Formats: sequence, structure tokens, C-alpha cells
Amino acid sequence: MNGGDLFLRPPAECEQPYTVTQINEGVARRLEAGNTVVWFTGEISNFKRHTSGHCYLRLKDAASQVPAVVWSSNVRRLDFEPRDGAEVTGVAALRVYQKGGYYQLDIQRMQPAGLGALFAAFEALKKKLAAEGLFDEARKRPLPDSVATVGVVTSKTGAALRDIVRVVASRAPGTDILLCNVAVQGNKAAAKICAGIAAMNAHGGADILIVGRGGGSIEDLWAFNEEAVARAIAASRIPVISAVGHETDFTIADFVADARAATPSAAAEMAVADGQERRRYFTAAAQRFVNGFARLLGARRDRFAAVSSSPGLRKPAVMILEARQTIDDRRERLGRALGILLKQDAAQLRAAGRWLHALSPLKVLSRGYAVVTREDGAAVRDSGQVRPGDRVRMRFSAGGADARIEHIHPGDGRPEQGGGRTV
Repeated sequence: MNGGDLFLRPPAECEQPYTVTQINEGVARRLEAGNTVVWFTGEISNFKRHTSGHCYLRLKDAASQVPAVVWSSNVRRLDFEPRDGAEVTGVAALRVYQKGGYYQLDIQRMQPAGLGALFAAFEALKKKLAAEGLFDEARKRPLPDSVATVGVVTSKTGAALRDIVRVVASRAPGTDILLCNVAVQGNKAAAKICAGIAAMNAHGGADILIVGRGGGSIEDLWAFNEEAVARAIAASRIPVISAVGHETDFTIADFVADARAATPSAAAEMAVADGQERRRYFTAAAQRFVNGFARLLGARRDRFAAVSSSPGLRKPAVMILEARQTIDDRRERLGRALGILLKQDAAQLRAAGRWLHALSPLKVLSRGYAVVTREDGAAVRDSGQVRPGDRVRMRFSAGGADARIEHIHPGDGRPEQGGGRTV
């Protein structure tokens, strides 16, 4: 028998009784079979945060109560700190805790009661202004690098102003703070904040504006979610830092401002540079300049000492005479070397002349030889190049003569058969 059969048959037809576990399983199957998500409202009691990160509580009204749990994965999504006595609303799923034998609410989302309309208004305005481009990074201005006066739009009695004054005084004691005292919560707060921003722009004495307040509930911070405040920040000619609540708090003012700070103290740190850090920077820079100038001056001093101790500056006339003598010595050595080179070249030229003369054809002709050429100018080197009757030209050592071949002598020097004379 399984839990799925629970309550489907009358007890008389059961083969054996149900165990407690089977009963709880059956109830769980029945309860969780359909859509068990519910929208609830009630008062928190017996709230406990477990070391595991899960939160256990009971929700009650004037007549009843029900156990509930917020698992750690959903605790991170809570926008407030649950506490006993707080009226809440939210969405949960019905579940059976079988080990304990009771049903409970597994809370998915939870918020203080009455804030549903505020969250809806927040999301609607956020969507509207985003569509208009008021959140675009392109329209936001960079914060100035140098700030002489910080404008603050907040309450003069709030902790936000004290934090801003403390940070500015420690980081940049010479910076002025210009305060516009406004209400930061309540029905008239939004109008006061808008007027304060406009007054700061009309005054024109501030280089940057910090608009904000300390932490609080969503109702306390609601003035900074008003459309009028968002448009006043967007219209400001002076760059605006939004500093509303704590790090986890986000308002419409944060999205439209030129910069968003997690806290008023962080806004003051963004507005003014750390004077001590600047002093350390300039001190280090000045020391580097002094050290560099000292090294440069020392190098120039060493160079001057080396130049001033050179012989040319101590005895310039002696140096000039020595230079002249050096020139004369080098000129004389150059002349001797040039003469030797010319003699060597002349000897080489004469030897080449003798060698060419020995190889000259005229030299051969002077010993009784002649050069024989045909009528076409080709030299005759053997008897096979001519025939009887050919005309040839002979060149002697002096002059020449024309002749005609009468007979041909073969290579052995004997005349061919048939006789004849050779011309």
C-alpha cells in the first residue's frame, strides 16, 4: 500500500492500517498535487534566523497562525530585516513538513505590509524615466577634479551632514561646504529637495552637489523616489552625487544622478580629493625634482672640471704650435710615401711595356716572318685555307705585298705533285 492510495478507499477495504508516515505522505501528495502558491498577509512572531541561513517564523492574525520558513536562497532577496510584530505580505507555497506532521508556508517573497503599492509605483516610474533616457550614462557629467566648494542638500540635523563634514574636513580642510537645509522625509520633502537643488544652481557657488540623507525604511526614503526630485537632479547644471540611505538602498535619485554613492560618507570621498594623498604626491614629486637636478648639476660640474683641466685651455699657444708641427711631420711622411708609390707604379709600368713588346706581332715580323691574309681579311694559318689562283696579302715588318697562289705545299713542306712555284 502506498501513500497515493490514501483516502481513495474506505477503511473496511484496506488490507492493513496506514502508518503515520504513509498518512503524512498521502496528505502531502493531496495538498501539493495542485497549485499551492498563495498570496498571504499576517504578523511575524517567533522569528528565528538559523546558523544555516534559513529563517523560521510563524504568521498569525487575530484568530489563527501558521508556521513558515524562508530558505537561505530567498533570504538574500528580502529588502528589509524581519522582526517579531512586523506586518508583512508576500507569496508562499503550501508544503507538508512530513517529519513534524504539519503543513507550513515556504515563503518565496516577503515585504512589509502596505509597501506593495510603493514598489509598484517605484517600478513604474523607473521604467518611465529609463525610457526617456534620464538614466543613460551618455548624459551624465564627469565629476570635477578640483573642488573648492561642496554643496549639500540635506537636513541640517541629520547624520548625513555630520558624516559629510567629517570626511571633507579630514581629506580637504580648505574646502568650503555650502548647506541648503531641507526636509528629507514626509509629504513635503520632495518639493523641499527640488527647491534646494534649484537654489544651489541659482547661487552658483558650489562646484558639486551632494543630495541625500541617512538610512531608513522605504517610506523614510520615498521622497528620493519622487518624479519631481528625479527631474530636478537631471536639470541641475552642477554635477550631482546621490547619497541616499545605506549601501543596499536604491532610489530613483541614484539612477538619474551623475554619480551614486553608497553612503553620505562615500559621497564626500568622491567629491573631494584626499589632501594628504595630494601632499604626499607633491612631496614625492618635489623630492624627485631635487634629486634629478642635483644629479644634473653634478654631471655638469664634473664635465666643467674635465674641460677646464685640459691642456688646450691651460696653454693654448703651446697646443697650436704642437698641432702645426704635427701637420708638418704628417705632410713630410705623406710626401715620402707618395714618392715610393709613384716609383713602384713606374717600375710596374715599364715591366708591363716590356712584356707587351715581347708579345707584339711586330716583334715576330721583325725576325723575318710575315702575316698572310685572304682577300676577306681572314688570316691564313695553314695551306688548307687557300687554293691555287687565290689572291692573298702579305704583311712584313715594314710594308707589305699582294701575291697569287700558284702551288700548294702540304703540311710536310714538300710541293704537291705537278710542280710549280710558290709565290
